[in-house]
Amino acid sequence: MKTDKYVLDDTAYLTSYVYDDYRVDTAPKAKPAVIISPGGGWMTLSEREGEPIAIEFAQRGYIAFVLHYSVSDTPAPSGDHGLVNRALEEMEGAYGVLLGLAGKQIVDSRRISVLGFSAGGQLASLFAAKHPELFACILCYPLLDITDEMKFLRSSACPEESREIMEKCFSVIGIDPKSESDRSKIDPVENITPAMPRTFIWHGATDDLVKVTGSINYAQRLIDNDVRTELHIYDNCGHGISLGTRETAAVEKEINDYGTVWFAQMLRWMEELGNEKK
Repeated sequence: MKTDKYVLDDTAYLTSYVYDDYRVDTAPKAKPAVIISPGGGWMTLSEREGEPIAIEFAQRGYIAFVLHYSVSDTPAPSGDHGLVNRALEEMEGAYGVLLGLAGKQIVDSRRISVLGFSAGGQLASLFAAKHPELFACILCYPLLDITDEMKFLRSSACPEESREIMEKCFSVIGIDPKSESDRSKIDPVENITPAMPRTFIWHGATDDLVKVTGSINYAQRLIDNDVRTELHIYDNCGHGISLGTRETAAVEKEINDYGTVWFAQMLRWMEELGNEKK
């Protein structure tokens, strides 16, 4: 496998993963590509949601790129969404790298997708809203409806530990749960357009950090806008499982067979989309 690093700014960079072409009876072809944005609540990046996912894609003929975008552990003033905006600029830079490689017939420009986990799903969905030309958008236990999440945080159903974690995550992107300041520009459900790329979403029904209802609301809004959408909700599945394997689990409860299921279902969906667009 080959890996390369592309520096985007003083903190962000892109790492590519691709297997060598071993066939000698045909010339190498431009490959489909995916930009992966790991989760981490905007305070860190989950490596479990980066390289392991990229390797899975590379094994199936993709060039996979993990975006190491800017994060922070410093609370921002309410209404200051600078961290999200910076990450969006970095994703734009990453997309520019892929388009440059497409010009060299390394990446297939018609088959560039974005994939994001949790906070990275928020980032990927906001980026997709600006790029209808993308092949697909894949969202994994993503934060897609901030208002819905706020409702959960204020409810008695939210575990105190989850409330503390999410309030810290929101604070670094300028969201104060006690404030009603405008956050529509970074709320994915508020940025949906009829021109968005086809979207695949999956979420765990027992996620006690980012509620599954946000993904349901987002999928319904996509459907209302005639955007091709596939949504999977998995019972007995929580937050942050990545691929659900022992190798990608930080704690025992993240070992979950649905991790294998979602990736297989997503690949089937991608193949069907590719057949439609030929």
